[in-house]
Amino acid sequence: MLAKPSRDLILTVSLTVTFVAATLFSLALSKGESGVAAIWLSNGVLAAMFLLLPWRWSAPAAAVCFLANFLGGLLMGNPLSLGLIFPVLNFTEAFAAAWLARKACGQTMRLTSLKRVAQLLLFAIVPATAASSVVAADVLTLFDRSFNVVLSTWFYAHGLGMAIALPAVLLIARADAVRDFHREWPEQFGLYCLMAAVSVLAFVPVRFPTPIVIFPMMALIAFRLGPRGAAVSAMMLASISSSLVLGAQETHTGATWSLLEKTRGIQFLIGVNFFTSLATALAIADQKRLKRLWASRTRVARAAQARAVAAGKAKSEFLATMSHEIRTPMNSIIGFTEVLMKRSDLPEGAGRQLTLIDRAGSSLLTVVNDILDFSKMEAGEVDLSPRSVEPRAVAQDTLAIVAEVARRKGLDLQFHTSGEAERQVMIDDQRVRQILLNLLSNALKFTERGRVRLDLDVTVEGGVSTLRFVVTDTGIGIPTEQATKLFKRFSQADSTVSRSHGGTGLGLAICKGLTELMGGRIGLDSAAGFGSVFWFEIDAPHAQAEAAPAPGMRKIGELGAKVLLVDDHPVNRELGATVLTLLGCEVVLAENGEEAVAAARDGTCDLILMDVHMPRMDGLEATRLIRGLGGACATIPIIAMSADVMPEMEERCLKAGMVDAVGKPIQIEALHAVLAKWLDHAREAAA
Repeated sequence: MLAKPSRDLILTVSLTVTFVAATLFSLALSKGESGVAAIWLSNGVLAAMFLLLPWRWSAPAAAVCFLANFLGGLLMGNPLSLGLIFPVLNFTEAFAAAWLARKACGQTMRLTSLKRVAQLLLFAIVPATAASSVVAADVLTLFDRSFNVVLSTWFYAHGLGMAIALPAVLLIARADAVRDFHREWPEQFGLYCLMAAVSVLAFVPVRFPTPIVIFPMMALIAFRLGPRGAAVSAMMLASISSSLVLGAQETHTGATWSLLEKTRGIQFLIGVNFFTSLATALAIADQKRLKRLWASRTRVARAAQARAVAAGKAKSEFLATMSHEIRTPMNSIIGFTEVLMKRSDLPEGAGRQLTLIDRAGSSLLTVVNDILDFSKMEAGEVDLSPRSVEPRAVAQDTLAIVAEVARRKGLDLQFHTSGEAERQVMIDDQRVRQILLNLLSNALKFTERGRVRLDLDVTVEGGVSTLRFVVTDTGIGIPTEQATKLFKRFSQADSTVSRSHGGTGLGLAICKGLTELMGGRIGLDSAAGFGSVFWFEIDAPHAQAEAAPAPGMRKIGELGAKVLLVDDHPVNRELGATVLTLLGCEVVLAENGEEAVAAARDGTCDLILMDVHMPRMDGLEATRLIRGLGGACATIPIIAMSADVMPEMEERCLKAGMVDAVGKPIQIEALHAVLAKWLDHAREAAA
């Protein structure tokens, strides 16, 4: 690529030569009796020189052009006074057009749209040529020239000439005009040669209107070579057609026209074809720019999407890692605390201390679970599992969980139902219980005296029951202006609340998300100092058949279960063995996946509790190998027991051949429920 001084030098020489050639061409072929040329393209070239070149280049070039204009007029027979007046008027007109063009189109003068071309014509070329026409007509009356003739001839020749030349030169000189229309030089050369041939053939004096062939040719060039190609074609057409038409005695139609009529006709033809092809080229260029912009924005959007996916993956990996690292020690804290609390030989005061440890562990587990649940909801990974249940039973189960907390605080825990609360409906009872547990836990947390009441109202309409749960407390209440933000993530009514009562501020956001996922609504009515009323309602279709009541809690030992416990952490193995023994199971221990496969091959176990993250061979690979053994190993229940409870890991466990998953830390009731479910299932399958 040429350096800027070299480019400026080439452009200066090219514009100077073009101006001189255009001046001599116009004076030689189209000078009329009034002394005014009927075709004048030179001022458009001169105005482009002022716009494209810095002053250190345009000033000397303008001096050369002024001298050429002066000498050319003298050679064509102008007296000395007129020979000086014409260059002064021309340079004043060109400078005014350049100054107005910068005001109308900006400093860059990039003609990238029809709007910019129209601004150049209307606010620069027309005013400059109209003003110079009036001045020229007034001055030439001193030399016995007709004011009207000079005015019309000057304005038509200079206005139309500059309208063709100035945009054409600006487009030819701008390198960015060919950005989207790059073609190999043989194609460009061939198209321009074809344009020259068409320009000649269009003015062969025959009776057929041959000039109509110009338009399709210029349209083709506009499609292939863009705005610059349209400008070059217009300049070629102007020079060739003017030479042919002005030198001929008759037009191609056989009519005899005057010189003025010929020049105006040819200028009009050139202008129509030029601006038509230029409009086509600019429309195509704009379309290409939009495609390029769309492609660029698509790349940016894809990059942003990739970053978002990577960030989501990193967040999931971080949450999985932190969940695993937090839950592993919590497994020992909560698990051994529950085991010790069931002993009756504890010294005095130890029970209360264990209760405090249990509360602290449960609070920490709630924080971790809230964060994980909210992460799942944001990722859209929460799935509903509706089954046939009684709304009353779901409410009573939840109340049983929080009953001990209410008893310790001396609160009256009440329950009331209305409507058909015993009718079997299809809902995800675990998610409903999660919402209820959150609302009841909050009510108990923020109520120091009085009562907490749960109301269940069931309204039946057709085959659907509307379940409305209302939790009312006599606690501290919530100011009305702060109630609206409670269901937003990380929000609490008072920043001091987290200090005195704890919590992440995610619980109610999770409740809102789960309720809306089930197609329901949630809200509250509260006032500071008068307690709070939280409610949510969902629609539940009726179950097809009445479900049998769930069996009561049974000891697993009654089933004669032998459980293979696989875990690489010695403390987890000790805790797991203690809990399973407490539940009446015979326990077989394995430290890694290889030992698990070997133990499963013996075929003496009823169920396998499999850790996932283990050295040497992880739980997923071990499960696949056990399933591959065939026989009883292909159907034995394998349950994942891991601190990694992210949905991705649960899905990988199921794909590997596991049937269910329980998270760490171990909670005796939850573990009992899962084991009882799959041992009963295995017994039924064997029967």
